Amino acid sequence: MTQILKFLLLAAVAFWMPTAHAQEDVTLSIRNVIERQALFHKAPGSTGVVFVHQSGNDAASWADIAIQLQEAGVASISLESVSVEDVKSGIEFLRQRGKRRIVLIGASLGGAAAQGAALHKGEVLADLVILLGTAHGDMSDAVGVDKLFIVTERDFFRARTHSSFKQASEPKELAIYPGSAHGQDMFNEDFSDDLIKRILARVTATE
Repeated sequence: MTQILKFLLLAAVAFWMPTAHAQEDVTLSIRNVIERQALFHKAPGSTGVVFVHQSGNDAASWADIAIQLQEAGVASISLESVSVEDVKSGIEFLRQRGKRRIVLIGASLGGAAAQGAALHKGEVLADLVILLGTAHGDMSDAVGVDKLFIVTERDFFRARTHSSFKQASEPKELAIYPGSAHGQDMFNEDFSDDLIKRILARVTATE
């Protein structure tokens, strides 16, 4: 019996491993006119994340953290284009797949788009917004939306991050790391493990 159970367990692992980190190419629609490409990491939880990259990066640049979230049961969509409309389209994509809690994670210019999409015509579209070295945005009216601003001490964009944080309504938090890395480049620094743990903890808080 023990040998049979071991065989079944190994077979189950072998079946799951190839698809555990499955990534799907999807097409988003903007106003039913414009088509945008994105990468979707499917997961069963009720939380969905929209990743909005910084200038010079692409959707695949979020792959490592998207996989870690997927392992924790959190689905995500990584956008190729980073306008406010693209972010809203990503939110709608996740809503259509049953995601009730929406998290926006944006870096640099992508952070500005995330801030712009968090609130639309007085309607709150996101539950949590995480910003890495963000460009300036206005979330003063996004009352009740949880906000986490992350920046390094000497980031060349730091003034814009600090001004966005100051203008934002509560609840909000500012996390400052050493060095000068900007946006997603912070994932390449010595403090990256702490940074990723901080992000994962906030995103998975209700999973």
